[in-house]
Amino acid sequence: MNCYEHPDATSVATCACGRGLCGTCQGRHQPPSCEPCYAAALGARIGKTQQRLAINCFFAIIYLIVGFHLLTGTSAGSFVLIAAGVWGFLGFRWLLDGLLGAIRLTIFASGMTWVVTYLIGSIICSLGGLIIVPVEIILQWRLLKRLKAEVAGTSPAPAAAIGATS
Repeated sequence: MNCYEHPDATSVATCACGRGLCGTCQGRHQPPSCEPCYAAALGARIGKTQQRLAINCFFAIIYLIVGFHLLTGTSAGSFVLIAAGVWGFLGFRWLLDGLLGAIRLTIFASGMTWVVTYLIGSIICSLGGLIIVPVEIILQWRLLKRLKAEVAGTSPAPAAAIGATS
């Protein structure tokens, strides 16, 4: 089989789509892929990063509203405080399920113990969001900027960074 872009060169690797890649084309991207497949993967990665950035910006706005209402002492902040608590509950649920799945541990406890555990964990995760959400926004914004620069061809991003999932 010959290379997809260089028909006179023998392929040394194959893209996931089945196209042959010569030694030069193989070294362009990791994992080795042809330009159409690489562009599609890059577009999908940009879309996923934009989605995660939008979600984290939404939660950042909730935290700002909660902070404003807590500082001013208005009662309208109770709904937003509940929304932040729900986010903490979901975050804690994800964290606890992942931890218990990773160590393959089953905890047998009464219903009241689980309620207290989830309540305390939700509060901790809600407070942790004050730090995590802004850091995630900055990291995702920088990644999106690097990916868009790669699409525009203005600065080559490390090939390993494009193929990674987050």
